[in-house]
Amino acid sequence: MWRALLVLALLSVPPPVAALEFTCLQYGPIDIAGTIVRQTHAGPPDYESVTKGDEPRTVWVLQLDERICVEANRSYPREPLQLEIELALTPEQYRQYRALLGQKVRVSGELRHGGANYQKRLVIVPGEIEKTRRTP
Repeated sequence: MWRALLVLALLSVPPPVAALEFTCLQYGPIDIAGTIVRQTHAGPPDYESVTKGDEPRTVWVLQLDERICVEANRSYPREPLQLEIELALTPEQYRQYRALLGQKVRVSGELRHGGANYQKRLVIVPGEIEKTRRTP
């Protein structure tokens, strides 16, 4: 009996506000901060394991400073609690921004749903990437 009361008491306590806070965005134009990292994922033929023979696919990802969600629209689903967004870069942009790997940056561009062509659910087609300046 006391266990049931304890469970009811714990369920009635709301979670800390910080645990529920995150920014909810819309698909479309975006300006967001994070750190650019390189990640390798399994590619064809099975998209399961590089060690078992799948082709490695290396992508650049923006690891976000804060978690986000993206609201659904007519074309794409809601994406709750995302911490990473893949960068859809052209070959020229890979060369241009190579020095920013591992750096804190600000990315402006178009937020889209990744779909089957990308490793991540969210993708930014960057218009500009710039290193963030440290504040004193």
